[in-house]
Amino acid sequence: MSGFSLGRTTTQLLLAHLVNYALALVNSIVLARALGVERLGAYAYAMGLAGLFGLLPNFGISTLVTRTIARDPDGGGGVVRAAKRAQVLLAGGVFIVIPVFAAILPGQPVPLGYVTLAAAQLAIGTLSWPYLAVVGGRARYDRLALAELAAGAAGSVLLVTAAASRGGVVAFLWAHVLAASIAVLVARWLAAPLIPKGRATPLPQARLFRQAAPLGATAAVQSLYTRLDILMLGQMASTASLGLYSAAYKPINLAVSLGSTVAGTLLPLMAQEPQQGAPVAFVRAVRGLGATAPAIALALSGLGGPLLSVAFGADFAPAAPVLTLLAWSMAANWLYAPLGIALQARGRERWWLASLSGGLALNAAGNFWAIPRWGATGAAAATLLSEVALLGFGALLLGRELGIPLRLRPVLATLGATAAGGVALAVLWSAGPLAATAAALAVYGALAILWRIVTAEDAWMVVGWVREATLGWPRP
Repeated sequence: MSGFSLGRTTTQLLLAHLVNYALALVNSIVLARALGVERLGAYAYAMGLAGLFGLLPNFGISTLVTRTIARDPDGGGGVVRAAKRAQVLLAGGVFIVIPVFAAILPGQPVPLGYVTLAAAQLAIGTLSWPYLAVVGGRARYDRLALAELAAGAAGSVLLVTAAASRGGVVAFLWAHVLAASIAVLVARWLAAPLIPKGRATPLPQARLFRQAAPLGATAAVQSLYTRLDILMLGQMASTASLGLYSAAYKPINLAVSLGSTVAGTLLPLMAQEPQQGAPVAFVRAVRGLGATAPAIALALSGLGGPLLSVAFGADFAPAAPVLTLLAWSMAANWLYAPLGIALQARGRERWWLASLSGGLALNAAGNFWAIPRWGATGAAAATLLSEVALLGFGALLLGRELGIPLRLRPVLATLGATAAGGVALAVLWSAGPLAATAAALAVYGALAILWRIVTAEDAWMVVGWVREATLGWPRP
């Protein structure tokens, strides 16, 4: 896919994500302060339970549409039409399945109505996926950015309105339902000019599902993997523990989404015919994520306690150890995200599905053993263990299946710089979180430059992308 700057377009999408990051952080603060620990736990359980099925209505259709449009921008109309029809059926099915699943669980920590509203916002929101997949397949990340900004702004306004009206959990869930409806309308409007013209014959539904099935299974396992800890905490611990875990997960979840943004933009590029070696854009993305992730993890490890207290209140300060463990799981996630995208883009989704299944089994076993002993901290430790395992699986598969081995020298250099930063954080902790964190980042940054993990050329390249993205933003 020549002719577009992946760095510039990725930066555009990242800038939109940063705005949404700020909006989502405000939303999480509003939720925590309006609901308190107990009601936030109930809200988190309902949303987390629905999130278990978050990618199931996709069934791999979005990835299939993106891959098809990337390879043949003007000839994928039949796939797009079939995808829109299938999405309606899948959304209706998941809206029914989620409340039924909640009803048959042995524990009922929240009213079933909460779960039904959470299911509704999920089902409605998925109707935008085929439209966004078309936009992504054409690498129009400026339009994706606009869609995300519109959805984020609408969601924030509705959540603040619910808080101002002193509404409870139900009011906030209804706000999510309305925000999802607005997001679908915006996505359809932005994608309309990019959908292939002409009345192409829709791909038969059976063939569509057959082609998308491996991708859908991967998406479903990944959805279950990312929500399993919330479900098991709700079943095996108190709602207070769930509330603390949910607060600690807010900044981590937002940070993970930024790494996923960078990795996701690689899909149209990697979906082209396989080449020898790795494209330059892929190497740059892996290097950038590998250099940035440890710095963010060090910062969150040092400032986790003050961050939770300032943002959510003193009642949430005990979640600081949970935040530290989750911060390092986020770093591992950033590192394996582009590896998983590369495998799926080049037809190795079954191998990535096997890796995710192994990570899911490890995560479940870890949660089952650790939650009764350490509660939310045990769940975070299990997440970290499974994320590191997925990083190892992804690295092995990248070399074996795609012939793109990871270079040992930069890996060892990054590990060494990270370890030195961690030692500085621990040694200087008595000087206060802010001073210790600043010293840890200084040590990590100095070694990253000394060992050429990052270079001045990298910095100027990023500055150029930001300048192009902000001054030359394309019109939709």
